[in-house]
Amino acid sequence: MNRRATAMTLPAPEPLGGRRELATEWWGERWVDSLEDPDGQAYGYGSSGRDGRLARGRTYARQGSVGELTVRAGYLAARVKGSRRTPYRCEIHVPELSDATWETLLGAWAATGPELLRELAEGGLGDLAIEAALAVEVLLTPLPDEFTYFCSCPDWGDPCKHAAALSYAFAHTLDTRQDVLLTLRGRTLEQACVDLATRLARQEQALADASAAQQAAPSVLPAARVFAQARAAGATGLPDLPAPAPVQQDMPSLTVPFTGGETIDPAPLRLLVADAAQRAAHLYAQLTRPCAHDDTDVADAAGPHHGQAQDATPAPDLFLDASPWHDAVRRAAACDGDPHQFGRLLNSSDQARTGLARAAVAWRHGGEAALATLDGAHMPSPEAEAAARHQLRTVRLPERSAPPRIRRTRGRLQLTDEGVELRWGPDERWYPYRKDRGQWWAAGPPAHDAAEALRGTFAAG
Repeated sequence: MNRRATAMTLPAPEPLGGRRELATEWWGERWVDSLEDPDGQAYGYGSSGRDGRLARGRTYARQGSVGELTVRAGYLAARVKGSRRTPYRCEIHVPELSDATWETLLGAWAATGPELLRELAEGGLGDLAIEAALAVEVLLTPLPDEFTYFCSCPDWGDPCKHAAALSYAFAHTLDTRQDVLLTLRGRTLEQACVDLATRLARQEQALADASAAQQAAPSVLPAARVFAQARAAGATGLPDLPAPAPVQQDMPSLTVPFTGGETIDPAPLRLLVADAAQRAAHLYAQLTRPCAHDDTDVADAAGPHHGQAQDATPAPDLFLDASPWHDAVRRAAACDGDPHQFGRLLNSSDQARTGLARAAVAWRHGGEAALATLDGAHMPSPEAEAAARHQLRTVRLPERSAPPRIRRTRGRLQLTDEGVELRWGPDERWYPYRKDRGQWWAAGPPAHDAAEALRGTFAAG
């Protein structure tokens, strides 16, 4: 049931004096990022003086010029003292969360477990809530182009300095009252707790039912575990698997008739069969090679995990349960630009082909984690970002006498005037990107050290 958020009235924010940062916690900083995004309001009225109006807005917020805040679904308002005696009436409108988006966020929170429910019950949206929201790319803070500003002053700026002051004051409020962000997006903290508790109870019951059904069913072992147990027991009867036969591209283009009269070209099937044979060979080789670790850990020997290896050579990403899109990207990366195979993977528009090409390039640099950075919104922690900035100060770019100038845009670290940026991945590594003809392309291997990732980019270029 959708319980709409009711209006809330918060006391006027206290003056902040000479405090430099108006928001110091994660949600407040994300709100400020959206407000100050250099591309988010590029075509609004008075865009040429936007930086000056934001600076005046920060001054007003520090001076305590913003009155009590009124917050309800999609609406934020306050009176802001300006140069005249009567305060101006300011409003900020943002879209409410759709039911589908809310369901996605609740699903991610429920997957985290009861720890997140306790976090919400204590009145905050802490680290667990943040990480789960980022994993499904649902940010409660609006995007830069989702803000609509109104002020009773005569300034046509978007936003004017008074509306900017209101926005900064709200960002400061989010440091201690994250629940008002839910109210602004049309939900409530109480609703989140009730809905999440209901989902967790259903999950617990489903696990109990599945456990009971498994106990009643006959015992069946996966083939991978049987192989692993045989290897751990010292069995030597598993023969070497021959290499897959090469695919003949010049075979006759026959068709296979179906009962309904339809036909199918076997050429794409040959590619799929070859790919399946190669993946089966990789899996067989991993299961039959000598283990580099303790053989008692049968569960680990049963198969590779993403991002792990049993020796110095990383195991290939098999992705036996991959989504169709991930599978297409993986095969596009493997064909390395072969026009015949690439065309069969995606016979669509030029735009779609470019999207697959960008995804394949990202995949070659780091698999699933690299693909997640292509269009994801993974945000580094303040500590990780500070460390990266410190590391980048040691970099000397070709034909440059000073370290690169850095600006932050939506959690990414961009090198001003270089067409290069670093993106934070879900594996807590920095992924380098270059801009080419208006689009960002993965440009090198990732690294935990931001300077190392950047150097790899220029070396590859």
